[in-house]
Amino acid sequence: MATGFPFGLWDARRRVAIENGLIVWPRTFPVAPVPILDGDEVVEGNVTRNRIGSTGDILGVRPYRRGDSPRRIHWAQSARHDRLIVCELQSNSRPVVLLVLDAAAAVHTDGADGSREWAIRVTASLAKGWLEAGAQVGAAFGDLFLAPQAGAEQATRILDSLAHLGDDSRSLAEVLTAGPMRAVRSAVRVVVTSDAGFAAAPKRARLADVHWAVLDRRGYGMERMGTPATGSKAWLDLPSPEEVPHRLRHGTAEASHGS
Repeated sequence: MATGFPFGLWDARRRVAIENGLIVWPRTFPVAPVPILDGDEVVEGNVTRNRIGSTGDILGVRPYRRGDSPRRIHWAQSARHDRLIVCELQSNSRPVVLLVLDAAAAVHTDGADGSREWAIRVTASLAKGWLEAGAQVGAAFGDLFLAPQAGAEQATRILDSLAHLGDDSRSLAEVLTAGPMRAVRSAVRVVVTSDAGFAAAPKRARLADVHWAVLDRRGYGMERMGTPATGSKAWLDLPSPEEVPHRLRHGTAEASHGS
């Protein structure tokens, strides 16, 4: 064990005997807010989102409609336009997310910097970041299905499961059509896969309200002389390991507007 705390001027080292097993979680990175999907499933909570509600900060103004609370009338704007104008506020809700990891070896490159390992890190980052932001997050990969829940215990369950993930032969189509997946109908669905997995996915899945995070295998060890492609029409393109941290944080359309 070594540490450079607090200033990194020198390292303190000590050998530690570990008698029990040690679980090493995948590396994680900061992520953008949960993507917004019209009609996505939410439950009551204290997470402020940029969608119309009755609490939170002001999002904008609109003409008064019958039934609006008088307390939401913007009197200055009403006087200026000579008609009643009301404020639209943010909603306090807890988004529900289902993360799907395509871990099938057939669609990934191998190795520590292969697309499969990085797909695991991307999934871990999204799960950890969104759970810390207050969302309910579920996960599906291989034979495992974790129903959406909130809190630190759910983060531990997902990260432990990703750390123990072995060779997975199930195709993405099999994971997407599994019974438990169909039970969670209205959640924001995010699928993490490679360019090969995206191309092989059922057409109806690609056209549905699914957010795809796609890793281009050419940037993760396959024919490194090639240039990673971009623009797969995915929600999040991840052309190389070097791009992952930045794109997870800033590479989505929703990241510019929050959630």
